[in-house]
Amino acid sequence: MVRPMNILFASSIPHWGGGENWMLSSALGLRGRGHDVGVVPRSGSDLETRAREAGLPTWGIDWRGDFDPLNTWRVCRLCRRLRTDVLCLNMDKVLRIAGPGARLAGVKAVVPRRGSQFAVGGKISHKWSYLKVATGIIANSGATRDTMIESASWLPPEKIRLIYNGIHLDRYDRPAMRAPVREALGAGPDDPVILMVGELTSRKNHIHLVRQLPGLLRRFPALKVWIAGEGVERDRLTREAEEAGVAGALELLGFRDDVPDLVSACDLLVHPALMEGFGYVLVEAMAAGKPVIAAATSNIPEIVPDGEVGYLVDPDDGEALADRVARVLSDPGHAAALGAAGRERAARLYSFERMLDELEAYFGELCR
Repeated sequence: MVRPMNILFASSIPHWGGGENWMLSSALGLRGRGHDVGVVPRSGSDLETRAREAGLPTWGIDWRGDFDPLNTWRVCRLCRRLRTDVLCLNMDKVLRIAGPGARLAGVKAVVPRRGSQFAVGGKISHKWSYLKVATGIIANSGATRDTMIESASWLPPEKIRLIYNGIHLDRYDRPAMRAPVREALGAGPDDPVILMVGELTSRKNHIHLVRQLPGLLRRFPALKVWIAGEGVERDRLTREAEEAGVAGALELLGFRDDVPDLVSACDLLVHPALMEGFGYVLVEAMAAGKPVIAAATSNIPEIVPDGEVGYLVDPDDGEALADRVARVLSDPGHAAALGAAGRERAARLYSFERMLDELEAYFGELCR
């Protein structure tokens, strides 16, 4: 059994995303296991608001440049006062600013978490912060870990611990929500419904499916496509759907906090992202027993074995995407089998309790 620890999570990100969701849910989960947990978010950020609403102690900081002695000292004083054992943080900037302050305060474990498949820089500041300041590193996927190792030959691979994200699987067992959600969004009980979830940016590649809608609608006239998320691509998606004459099949839902209900109401999740950090929504759909079709990029093949729980396609191959969508929608029995396999895989690999077990054990190991 791991002894109780004093744990701080620190983030410089102003908006809400997958990394912030991971940080808040991990903080709450560890608090529920008897640890003293607090959050050091960017002042005025979504994470600060949500952490306070959840009853977590928060200390907002206006994270600025990579060199910020004042904030380094603030973190040092805070860690000394709280007798912090672990500082877990999310960005290289925070590692360079908060990390030294934490180490000066005697914090045993300074742990950056890498949640996206981005290369590690090769500057002296990067080498110093990862080799001398960080005591361990968390990677959320094998692809993220491999990219770190390939881009930083000086970084010892054994310093990186792979800990997959986890979700509360029981929140996605909501078959009773299928009918009311469909009615609210204008879909009939038997209309085929495709769901996409993610920030409306070119990286998420929503446009790829929108351009295949004319052909898909010829095969499935009642087809509906729901896209949950906000971003700079909204106008472009709307314009292309209108020009192609398929706007009636497309619903841009904006930001939604009821993703479990949406995945319960859809028939298929499509996720053609060009790059992904973890792909929470893939696991969410699998937990709800829904087949998924996704791009074979980043860590997605780790989550979605091709042909087992859904299908992988080249992110630039629109015809292949449309073909896999049609294959799933035209065969309900096959779709159900893929969904059942996804539910089993999600329960085995991506449960929230499994993630907390590994996170708690790793923090305890570093403190010892």
